[in-house]
Amino acid sequence: MKILLNRLKVSDISLILCCFSLHFLIAIDMLIIVPFSASIALDTGTSSAQAGYLTSAYALAAAAICLRVKGAKSAHKELIRLIALLVGITLTTLLTPVLNDFGLILLARAITGVFGGALAVINLNFMLLATSKQSKQSKRKNTAVLLSAFPLALALGVPLLLSATSATNWQLGFQLLGGGFTCLLILFALYQDSAGAESTASLAPALSTSEPPATHKALRFALLIITSAVVSTFIVSTQYPVMLITTLNIPDSLLSWCYTVSGIGSFLAIQAYARVSLKNRSINHVITLLSIAMLVAIHLGFSTLEVVYAAITFIVFVIASSARTLIITTELISSLTVNDQVKMIGLQGAVQHFSVGLGSTISSTLITLGSDLSPDFTQVITVATALIMLTPILWWRNSGKETHSSDKPQSANSK
Repeated sequence: MKILLNRLKVSDISLILCCFSLHFLIAIDMLIIVPFSASIALDTGTSSAQAGYLTSAYALAAAAICLRVKGAKSAHKELIRLIALLVGITLTTLLTPVLNDFGLILLARAITGVFGGALAVINLNFMLLATSKQSKQSKRKNTAVLLSAFPLALALGVPLLLSATSATNWQLGFQLLGGGFTCLLILFALYQDSAGAESTASLAPALSTSEPPATHKALRFALLIITSAVVSTFIVSTQYPVMLITTLNIPDSLLSWCYTVSGIGSFLAIQAYARVSLKNRSINHVITLLSIAMLVAIHLGFSTLEVVYAAITFIVFVIASSARTLIITTELISSLTVNDQVKMIGLQGAVQHFSVGLGSTISSTLITLGSDLSPDFTQVITVATALIMLTPILWWRNSGKETHSSDKPQSANSK
């Protein structure tokens, strides 16, 4: 056991694996309520029409807490907060399956959302602080790996949990999740006991050095880019399945397969990005190409009558849009100073939650009915096209500003 703890103390890989596992479980906890909500409503004697409140309770609570949580600059302090929040989410997750009242379950999900949203912020910030001595490329890689937990949870985690619970035993699902959180709680507690003193001594001086104050203008522009990327994605992604179901009558098995393939594809795409060292100009081109791929996918997919062909374009859109959002978020977070970074981690979480709701709302208002009362997605495609291309335009502008500012010190030194 001592050998294991000593290895854990010095191994960044072990720490990153624990942080990734925590992000993975948080994502499953947030997503699994969607298939479980109908069963919960029926079991508690509530109308299935109110099942959606269980999903929104978690999302709204998580978005609100992301605006309030501020990351610390000490890895040891962040680890203590992480463990405290992990205790909270473990207890609320294990409490949920023993409740029999819909209102109490709704409250439990909202409280779980508070813990989950805060944990997502603290977990990412802790990993960046604990690996602060690594190069910028390594920090970029670690951030990308952590953020890729969401598509993997969607593609593998949720289906596996549904399979384990036979899709109806929602109580067992939350018990398994609570067990997973418990295991991670033990691992993080062991890490604190074995490495807390040394990490405090070694990391605190490195992060206490003076640096420029947070640049609010740069931070706002970064958040604008993320908002543009997420809104332009969810304007389409919420209506793509609607089109496949209502217009093309896609089989449920094929639609489920689309989500699995697109989730795995998104995970592999971000893993490939994390392992390749790209210059700023190359990143610009990647984001532009992914935006073009999104445009091609929606224009071909929404205009075809072939189910399989439309399903393929849907997969392409999901992979391209997910990879684009994750790359943009990773690049922005890893390029900021510590002062801006701790603010950005929390704000981007809140912005993503609110942008999902905004994009879904906009898309619903843009749909019109045709002469045969079938939905017409023409306005959705038009607005989505403009917003999708707005993202690379904003990104290129931001990249140009960074290049210009980084050239100034060099020219001054040359003189």
